[in-house]
Amino acid sequence: MSTDFIIESIDLAKNLFRKNYRDFITEKQITVTVEDEDFKLFSFEKMISLTNIDGMEVSEARALRAYATTLNDVMGPTSYDQKGKKWNMAMLSASITIGKNSEGDLLFVDRHDGKTLYIFRHDDGGLFKTKMTLYKLIKAYSE
Repeated sequence: MSTDFIIESIDLAKNLFRKNYRDFITEKQITVTVEDEDFKLFSFEKMISLTNIDGMEVSEARALRAYATTLNDVMGPTSYDQKGKKWNMAMLSASITIGKNSEGDLLFVDRHDGKTLYIFRHDDGGLFKTKMTLYKLIKAYSE
């Protein structure tokens, strides 16, 4: 697994996304509802801010890298979502976190297709595939 845990600048964070998401997220602080849960989307400034997960210092957008490292040690190299889709820890590690709910669960973009949104349950490492995509999210919350 990659050890690239820190995003050094806002410009590097912006480069992780297509123009439509970059334009969408810079407008204002946005709270979205996905699967009946409210998530605060990260600004680019928040994406690069540092947090400590399992003793590893990471950028918020790279939080899944730290969780995947721990899960790999505990559960092995593979996990599954609620529908049985196989997740390799390296793919989870490469996924980008875009928001967090009040319980600390993470909203992230599926690295497999670059558009489907998933929820990562930080307390048990569970993965939940949502019906939402990045495009639908932007459309639903744009004015």
